[in-house]
Amino acid sequence: MTDPALAICTDRASRHHQLGNTTIRALDEVSISIPRGEFASLLGPSGSGKSTLLNLLAGLDRPTSGAITVLDKDLAKMTSEELAVYRRLTVGMVFQSFNLISSMTVAENVELPLRFAETPRESRAARVKEALDRVELGHRAGHRPTELSGGEQQRCSIARALINHPTILLADEPTGNLDSRTGSEIMTVLDRLNREMGMTILMVTHERAIAERWSQRMIFMADGQFVSEARTQNEARTQNAARTEAQA
Repeated sequence: MTDPALAICTDRASRHHQLGNTTIRALDEVSISIPRGEFASLLGPSGSGKSTLLNLLAGLDRPTSGAITVLDKDLAKMTSEELAVYRRLTVGMVFQSFNLISSMTVAENVELPLRFAETPRESRAARVKEALDRVELGHRAGHRPTELSGGEQQRCSIARALINHPTILLADEPTGNLDSRTGSEIMTVLDRLNREMGMTILMVTHERAIAERWSQRMIFMADGQFVSEARTQNEARTQNAARTEAQA
């Protein structure tokens, strides 16, 4: 029986790869829990397992062993079709590289998940406007990604991640390709999603200063394993975000 107060719970989750006679332990029996409404950061050097864990939580890969439970659903037991629905409706994903389609406008990029979800055409425009307004990018709806700054491209990718109203946002180095000022603007957007919408956010970052400033808890990894965790000055916000989500 899982705890309904938890958004994410992993129980000795592992992801091993076989390379000849060598076993690569990309993730090795990691057990963590993320309460609903928390903004948590995953930190560690390259190769520590951060992105592997995020991919498992996103349903993009399956664990070799152990359990991964998101909102009371064990991802390891879900079919490929169920995982596809999970990725469309439960989790939003933001990446360092933006992953925008250059031939499409901003509005069309944001609309794309609605098409995959077979959302009726007549309701898409309002949903796209809502998502773009939330990240203050409505005035760039008709532009193409190549006409945007790096910060605007990341705002577009966040709007796309929000379009299906996910409960959880997974962010993999969302400021990695941005200068410090633009990165701070993007973190302000994520902070607002957490505080005002009660969205649970798990962010991978190499930068401890960013994690300490914006998240409520830091989870440290190394060599595919959980090492330690530390609370930040923002911890009290978790309860406020959880109350906001409960009232929504």
